[in-house]
Amino acid sequence: MSRYATSLKKSDLQEGKPVRVDVSDKAIVLALVSGKVYAMDAVCSHEGGPLEDGEIEEYSLICPWHQGIFDIRTAKASLETDWVTDLHSYAVVIDGKSGLISLDTDSDSSHSDSDRSIVQQEIAVEEEDVVPTRPLKLNLKFQEKLSYKGTDVMSFRFSRIDDHNYLNYRPGQFSVVDLGTKEDPKGPTRSFSIASSPTERDAILITTRIRDTPFKQKLSRLEEGTAVKITAPAGKFTLPQDHSKPLVFLSGGIGVTPFRSMIKYATDKQLPLKITMFDSNRNPLNILYKDEFDSCAKINENLMIIYTITEEGEKIPSSDWKGERGFIDEAMLAKYLTKDDLANSIFYICGPPAMLNAMQQLLSKEIEVPQDRIKIEVFTGY
Repeated sequence: MSRYATSLKKSDLQEGKPVRVDVSDKAIVLALVSGKVYAMDAVCSHEGGPLEDGEIEEYSLICPWHQGIFDIRTAKASLETDWVTDLHSYAVVIDGKSGLISLDTDSDSSHSDSDRSIVQQEIAVEEEDVVPTRPLKLNLKFQEKLSYKGTDVMSFRFSRIDDHNYLNYRPGQFSVVDLGTKEDPKGPTRSFSIASSPTERDAILITTRIRDTPFKQKLSRLEEGTAVKITAPAGKFTLPQDHSKPLVFLSGGIGVTPFRSMIKYATDKQLPLKITMFDSNRNPLNILYKDEFDSCAKINENLMIIYTITEEGEKIPSSDWKGERGFIDEAMLAKYLTKDDLANSIFYICGPPAMLNAMQQLLSKEIEVPQDRIKIEVFTGY
């Protein structure tokens, strides 16, 4: 057995708040749940999401990037989110005098404050109650695709084969599409934000950039009527149920997809939500859904959309562009948002990693927006 002492005590952990430790070249997350300490790998098996930033609901640890679910007791992936695979769990031993936490990093095992064999029996009983609550995959029928002139972006509509309840979703959620492309080095699945609104009941819309990968090439060649497997929608990058606070959407490129779902839904439902979206793109050709957004803004008095382009001015004459120029910064936000907006809004960020990091720095460091008013959706861009 290889046992490693950490610098943490059980008393240092907060109930339901995961903490990362690095021992023996392993990134491990510790969590105190129902008075017991559990340990498992800290890196999500899907795309490397930091599980120490995840949320814990009962015994489920939820990845902050794409909401993969793991049982904190066993590190087993939930059948509910089958795009993640099992991780490793580690035995926890707590010194009776000092309270210091030690870990056995040799192999998967159950966890205990004292006698491991006793707790292994307890976990075996608890696991009998763990059953999947949703089907592994749903079948949709490919309906049509749409190309955007001057870009490598395409949209795909999938019609519902039936009215299965699990196709109900909240605006801003995502699903994982499985095309069975085993030859793709990144696997046969990709996760996509659902760009359609739940009010558009006839179809599900996804939009993506087409790359030279087996998955994306197969997606681009789908024929009408093809059955496609898709997971039940998931994710917490969604509209708040409380409509009292204004919302600010910060979008970069194709990261606008979940915002289309939210804006369309808020407009169709006439929600009393003040929404301001800053949509940044390289040039006007890359602005997705502009006609739809402009139509929503005409009938939704609570909606304002600011478009900005980042290519240099000589490439795009002022006669061809009347919107903002440059990256989203503090001055641009202050131009369109009141002091009350900046002080009270919930900020949503979705875009490529560089844009996401820049917006986090802008909000946290320059404007000093509290972390509980910043929501992030990681866009991997594959």
